Amino acid sequence: MMDNPLRKTIVGLVIISLVIFLVGMILFRTVLSGYYFGFFPVLILIFLLVNSGFFIFYHKALNKPHNQFIRNFMACTGAKIMIYFILALTYILTSPKTALTFAISLLVAYIAFTAYDLFVMLSLLKHRKEIHNLPEKLSN
Repeated sequence: MMDNPLRKTIVGLVIISLVIFLVGMILFRTVLSGYYFGFFPVLILIFLLVNSGFFIFYHKALNKPHNQFIRNFMACTGAKIMIYFILALTYILTSPKTALTFAISLLVAYIAFTAYDLFVMLSLLKHRKEIHNLPEKLSN
């Protein structure tokens, strides 16, 4: 069963994915009609799945000691960047005709999801700090 903060985080990811997908489809059907590439919906789905998986891992790592959490966070962030790099490289090498549109779409999705990641992680770390400081405040 998912806890409430994780559920809210995943719902936020779904909302961001839907917004990016809908705005992208509207743009590709109107002003960018000649630039649509069929992998666009899959790209957004990949971002949703990768970020959801990492948020599940982040939420579990919050209960670990501070130094172990930082190591896990850095490892996850590095792995996520490598996944996106491999995805970009593979697509660009296999579909050079739509590579530029793909790269721009990937960049927009990356910025949007990373901004959300930062927002969620800062609030989680703030909440974690408040929980860990609570016993100190009570003992004084």
